[in-house]
Amino acid sequence: MFKRSKRRKGFTLLELLLVMAILVVLASLAGFSVMSMQANAYSQAAYIQIQNLEDQCKAYKLHVGTYPNTLDDLHLMPSGLTKIRWGGPYLEDPVPMDPWNREYQYTPDEQNERVTIMSVGKDGTAGTDDDIPQIE
Repeated sequence: MFKRSKRRKGFTLLELLLVMAILVVLASLAGFSVMSMQANAYSQAAYIQIQNLEDQCKAYKLHVGTYPNTLDDLHLMPSGLTKIRWGGPYLEDPVPMDPWNREYQYTPDEQNERVTIMSVGKDGTAGTDDDIPQIE
């Protein structure tokens, strides 16, 4: 009466393992790509924050006549200044941390009329390739 089909139904264990291996390889490639994009985004964010802090230091110098002693002087009025002379706050919020949750390194250089602001980057060590901006 009924003929049984000799065609198999479903997948073999080897086929399932092969598909799983392909999926693992694809997921690891995607994960690596996302991690490198995140590292690049952190570096760009730090660079933009540094540019903003440098601009605010220049505005501070226009009002006060010298660069701030610390970056906190951009947010909180230093002692010895009046509100009119200070002209701030130059930052509405406290000084941001870098994307790796570390403080920016700040050095005023009145003699050369500039400031140096940098992040030590992901590794947390100054003088390495991931410093932003890189010191030559």
